[in-house]
Amino acid sequence: MLFSNEEQHKLKDLMRSNDDFAYFMTKSLDGCKNLSSQICHELRNPLTLIKSTSQLIESSNPEVHNIKYWEQLKEDIHELELLLEEFSTYNHSESVNRQSQNILLLLKSILAGFQPAASQKDVDISLIIDDKDIPCYTLYSFDRIKIKQVVTNILKNALEATDKGDHIQIVCSTEDSSNLLITIKNDGSPIPGDILPTIFTPFVTYKTNGSGLGLAISSNIIMAHGGTLSATSTEEETSFYIRLPL
Repeated sequence: MLFSNEEQHKLKDLMRSNDDFAYFMTKSLDGCKNLSSQICHELRNPLTLIKSTSQLIESSNPEVHNIKYWEQLKEDIHELELLLEEFSTYNHSESVNRQSQNILLLLKSILAGFQPAASQKDVDISLIIDDKDIPCYTLYSFDRIKIKQVVTNILKNALEATDKGDHIQIVCSTEDSSNLLITIKNDGSPIPGDILPTIFTPFVTYKTNGSGLGLAISSNIIMAHGGTLSATSTEEETSFYIRLPL
């Protein structure tokens, strides 16, 4: 769905207020998703053949490594594979399988997975939660796989933005007894002000070899949980705010 966060919220409000509009809009969006899924599938088949052929050529003719653009060809094939995979993920990001479980344990597990890479860069990474908020996190209905995808994506971006001596924090709290608020912040390089408003827009990317889908997927996943994903960035701190309804 190629709408901004604000447009998606307005669209959902319209759908809630008009049943006929909701029916036709849902049908149109489902049709678009089915069509894009078919296109992805059809593109994957010849891409798989191209990759298999390149591997066969390489195994039969090792000298191809000396060809100037051979490694670039393999890299391009790999990037196209990743793009199709991310597009398929984006297409299904609004479908969630929620179960009551401990979201705090998930966050600790993700953080532990990032610890070696953070230590290698000499970046401090930590999780903070007030004791009074812990019970709200120990039993919450959410899609474990997809929330892990969101947090992993944001932490990965944070780690790329930080350097030696910088800090990354996950701060868990509750907001007005209505939301879980998971803030992921770092004091590394800021997101430029002209870029910030578009970071959740699909296919908009400012990274070399980026697909422009990571944060768009993350935003869709959080909205599918009834929440919101937003961000602020200054010279001192960049923060991503995951709000999930209690």
